[in-house]
Amino acid sequence: MKRRDFLLQSIEASLLAYLPGCLIVAAKSGAGTEQESGRSAALNPVSKYVESYVPPKGGLDSARRQTITFDVVGWRTDKGRQKVSTPVLGEIAVSRNPLRDAIVYEVTQHLGKQETMAGLFRCRMDRWHSLEEWEFEYSLSADQESIARLARTRQSGKREGENVVIRTNGAENVFACPAPLLCQWGMLDTAWRMREFCDAGSEFTLLHEPSGLRPRQRFREDRRVALPQGDSAPIRTFLQTGDGTVPTHWIVDSRGRPLFVTAFLMSWAMKAIS
Repeated sequence: MKRRDFLLQSIEASLLAYLPGCLIVAAKSGAGTEQESGRSAALNPVSKYVESYVPPKGGLDSARRQTITFDVVGWRTDKGRQKVSTPVLGEIAVSRNPLRDAIVYEVTQHLGKQETMAGLFRCRMDRWHSLEEWEFEYSLSADQESIARLARTRQSGKREGENVVIRTNGAENVFACPAPLLCQWGMLDTAWRMREFCDAGSEFTLLHEPSGLRPRQRFREDRRVALPQGDSAPIRTFLQTGDGTVPTHWIVDSRGRPLFVTAFLMSWAMKAIS
């Protein structure tokens, strides 16, 4: 079985196990009542974390060098699925370097001591911040070297017209890609205009490392939410769906900053801008 097929089946199985527990926890904790009164399900994956969350200081400016740091937040329950916790699992640092005709994002991600990703992503300065080319290395540590080699991915790629050329661990593949090609890191700087991407027909292809390209992605605006701490102004949420994607909420504040990107068992929470 290919690794991508294995991951997809694992996600499907996890969802089946997760949903009943979610409903039980919501019923016993009153979370269902909170949602009916205006609280969005977009915050459920970070429900405990958000109780003490304070948004970072400063704004995003794609014309400046900046580093945006996120906590990686998990969603867990105890054995009886009665108590929810949202532990911090790791950290992502995204350093933006604007050039004359492009923006380069340098990304480092750490999940515990075992899982890491480091890469460079070059995006155009267009409406979408479309991805031009990239390279990254993903690794998952293991006690056995043979297993560790299987869990290591080195990839580079670039856009060539309506095709995308990807070289992964020495093997080259060409994919047709007539839609805009995006990466998560460039999307951080276009979150302020995400409402424009909700228009009918605004589909895109997403590079999601290390699993690969996810076509036919789209956004729709979801319910507005308010955070327990910080700015009381309503915060907009946008739901991303598409092929191979667990439904993902982008939670964007009044300053256009994506404070949270929430998706099932693992989410991001913006904690610093420097």
